Amino acid sequence: MKKLITVVMTAMCMTFAGAMTANAADSAVVGDTNGDGVVDASDASDILSYYADISVGMGAIADEKYMAVSDINNDGAIDAADASNVLEYYTYTSTIPETEEIVGIREHLKIPEKKPVVTTKPSSAATTAATKKTTQTNTVKTTVSADLSGAVTTIPTTPDAESPVTTEIVNCVLAPEGLNPGEKGTIEYIVNTAELKPHDDIPLYNIKENNIYGGLHYKSNTYYLTDNTKKILNDFAKEHFTEDMTNYDRLKYTWNWLHYNVDYASSWEAYSKISGLSFSEACFVYKSGQCIQYNGAFAEMMAYMGYDVYMLEKWNGANCTNQHFMSEVNIGGVGYNTEVGERSYDSPPYYYWMWLFDSKRQEFFGEQVNTAELRIKDEING
Repeated sequence: MKKLITVVMTAMCMTFAGAMTANAADSAVVGDTNGDGVVDASDASDILSYYADISVGMGAIADEKYMAVSDINNDGAIDAADASNVLEYYTYTSTIPETEEIVGIREHLKIPEKKPVVTTKPSSAATTAATKKTTQTNTVKTTVSADLSGAVTTIPTTPDAESPVTTEIVNCVLAPEGLNPGEKGTIEYIVNTAELKPHDDIPLYNIKENNIYGGLHYKSNTYYLTDNTKKILNDFAKEHFTEDMTNYDRLKYTWNWLHYNVDYASSWEAYSKISGLSFSEACFVYKSGQCIQYNGAFAEMMAYMGYDVYMLEKWNGANCTNQHFMSEVNIGGVGYNTEVGERSYDSPPYYYWMWLFDSKRQEFFGEQVNTAELRIKDEING
C-alpha cells in the first residue's frame, strides 16, 4: 500500500486569523482542507477558523467538497472535534517510522462510514410502532426489515414455492397509538407528544470549564447505535414494556431499571470486561457499568425511540475534579436533563444521582444544566 500523505515535520502554529472559504479545499484527501497535499496543524487551524465563524453567524456554509475533506468524524458537522482529529492524525504521521505505511485519517482513527441520510420519521410519539415484515412468493423469499432508524433492508434468501404470506412482528420499543399523553404542561405530556426523529447518532459534548478550548462547549465524540444495540433494546422492551405504557412510562421504567439492576464497575477488572461494549450491552446484558454506561444506555434507548438526545462530559466536583457523563434531551428547544446513578447514593443527604427530564436541574456546584442550544446549532450547521 502506498503512503497516502507526505509528512511535514515542521510544526505549524494554530491561529484563527481569518477562516478559509467553504469551497477552498481542492484536495480529495480527507483532512487536507487547504489542498497543500499534507494533513497537519494548518488544516486543524482552518477547521477551527471555519467553526468559529459559523458559530457566530459569519462565513459561508461548507459545500460538499469542503465537507468531504473537513468533516473527519462523519457526523454531518465541521467543528472542534474534527480539528482535534486532524491534530491526532498529524501526531501519528509525524512519529510513525519511515519503514511503516501511513494509512488515511479515518482508517487510523477507526471512524465508521457515513450513515445514509434518513428521510422517514414518525410525526409524534403516538406514531404506529415500526414493524418487520416477511413476504414469501413462489420464486424467492425476501425479508424486508424496517427499523426505527427509517432504514429499509431487503435480503434475498432461498427460493420457496409457498403461496404469498405476510406476517408482522411489532417493534416493542415505541408505545402503541391512542394512549392518554397526560395533562398539558406536565412533563409526561411534553415527552409523550414530542416530535420523534429516528436517528442512530448520539453526540457527546465536552462542557468542562477547563477544556482545550478554554471552556467553549464542543462536540468531542459521536456514538452510534448498531443493529446489535437495537436488538438488545428491543429485546428489553419485549420483556418489560406493556401495551398500556406511554413513551414516558417506558422511559421512566428503563431509567429505574438501570438504577436498581446495574452494578457499579468500581474495579479495573470489572470495568475492563465491559469497556469495549456498547452502553446497552454493558447494562442490559452484563448489568455492569460506570456513569457513562448508566447514562449512555438510557440515551441509547431515547435515541432508538427517536428523541433528540445527546450526552455531556463534565466535572461534578470542585476545582475540576471527578469526571462525569450524563445525558440531556432537547424537546421543543428546551434541554431536559436526565441522570441515572448508582445505588450507593440512595440515602439522604447524598441522593443526587437520579432525576428525570428536569429543565432546571442545578449541578452540584450551582451551574444550571441546559445545553439544548448545542444540538440545535448542530442541526443548523449540519
